[in-house]
Amino acid sequence: MKSYTDLEQSKVLAEILPLESADMKWYFWKDEIDAPKTPTFGYSKTAAESYKDTEAVYLPCWSLAALLDVLPKKCYPIKDHKTTLILGKPKDKWCALYWDTTGMQDGEQTLADNPVDACVEMIVKLHERKLL
Repeated sequence: MKSYTDLEQSKVLAEILPLESADMKWYFWKDEIDAPKTPTFGYSKTAAESYKDTEAVYLPCWSLAALLDVLPKKCYPIKDHKTTLILGKPKDKWCALYWDTTGMQDGEQTLADNPVDACVEMIVKLHERKLL
C-alpha cells in the first residue's frame, strides 16, 4: 500500500500546506532525476534552504499519518464499498469524506486506489474551497 506522497503530489502540497507539516523528504541530485527514489524521514526547512542553490532536489514529502494530521477532524479516509457501489465505481476504492455542518450537502468526497491519494485529492479540494 502506498504510504507517502509521490514527487508530483509533494510539489502540489508544498504550495498548499505548511512545510513544517511534512514528516519526510525527497532528496536526490538533479542529474539523477530518472534514478529510482525513496523518501526518507525528517524534512527540515533549514536544510531545504541550504540546498536551494545547489544541484540537489530537496522537497517535503508527507506520510499518510502527516496527511491525516493536516485534514480537518471531520475529514477521514475509509475503504467504503457502499459509496463506490452507489457512484458506479469499482469496489475496493478508498473514499475521503469531508462532512460540513450540514452533513454532505456542502461536503466533499474523493475516490482513489489508496488512502494517500484520497487524502491528497481531498486536501486540494478543501484548499480550493478555502476550508483548510
